[in-house]
Amino acid sequence: MTRMTGLTSYFIEAPGPSSAVVGWFRNLPEPPEETPTEYGFVLYFRSFGPLVYNGNGSIDVSRSPVVTVVLPTLRREILWTVGEVHFLPTLSLPEGKRLQNIVRAFSRWLKEKNKIYDQSPKVVSPFAYYIEGSAKNRGDIYALPSGLEHLERGGYVISHGDNEFVVDRVCRQLRLRGINSGSADGR
Repeated sequence: MTRMTGLTSYFIEAPGPSSAVVGWFRNLPEPPEETPTEYGFVLYFRSFGPLVYNGNGSIDVSRSPVVTVVLPTLRREILWTVGEVHFLPTLSLPEGKRLQNIVRAFSRWLKEKNKIYDQSPKVVSPFAYYIEGSAKNRGDIYALPSGLEHLERGGYVISHGDNEFVVDRVCRQLRLRGINSGSADGR
């Protein structure tokens, strides 16, 4: 049995209906089936095996050939959330090997982009000032062209998972810097 360690990649691009990351998956020789979710997509590689369900009826992402994509969103009028790509399955050969090949190819593609945040304390990230909330604790972050433009204009990013308490704290810090981050109900 091939054992895949879960891998999550982080990226910044403009929130909106089109995503270069989703486009990358759509351009694969065998593109996955897309299921929209509240925050992005579940990408199902049907030829790699069946979906496996948990007792509550949800997809077991550790035993199904799926990739989940959390797309960037806009919070409080100025904060972009960091996008996420989750590769979590553990599949037997040869399906696991095929999915690992996709994981490696996606990682190579993403690493061709600008690495704008490196978690290593030894690396000085020029855009670290604009990474707020728990996005600093997630991992290396890569910027697609629209994400790099956002940061170069002084835009800020937070984690998709940051709750309202964290977002409020970030907004208070931004107000101290003279930046209005919108109202609390401007999700």
